[in-house]
Amino acid sequence: MGESHYATPNADLTAGTGAIADILKPLSDTKPWVRLCSVLGFVFTVFMLLIGLAAIVGGFSLDQVSASPGMPIGGLGFFYVVMAFFYFLPSLYLFKYANAIASAEISHSAADIAIAAGYQKSFWKFVGIFALIMTIVMVIGIGAAIILPMFVA
Repeated sequence: MGESHYATPNADLTAGTGAIADILKPLSDTKPWVRLCSVLGFVFTVFMLLIGLAAIVGGFSLDQVSASPGMPIGGLGFFYVVMAFFYFLPSLYLFKYANAIASAEISHSAADIAIAAGYQKSFWKFVGIFALIMTIVMVIGIGAAIILPMFVA
């Protein structure tokens, strides 16, 4: 006779582990490079902060000594500190992505792979939005550099 409609369902829990291994292999291969890029991003962030803070402190001391026209060095230092923030966030996303890949390597869990993919998505979303904003700022800057001298002359 056939199977009973009231029997406990069976599931093959080992099915699909080959697919997880196939997905995990390229992620594992990229993990050292992702980690390297994240660490370099953190190093550059620290350098930008130090340069920015030095420019702020040095700029304010130079402004007290001489009255030079143009953009004060302290303002440039503030720009470096702000830009360090924009280096830090993608580096953090890459670092979390590499950690999530390491967790997925241990657990072979689809959920951990999904977490890693989420961090990768956050990284690329940030980079895409930042690239779009910088493109708009550059177009406005180029337009201003062309148009403003016409009104000054």
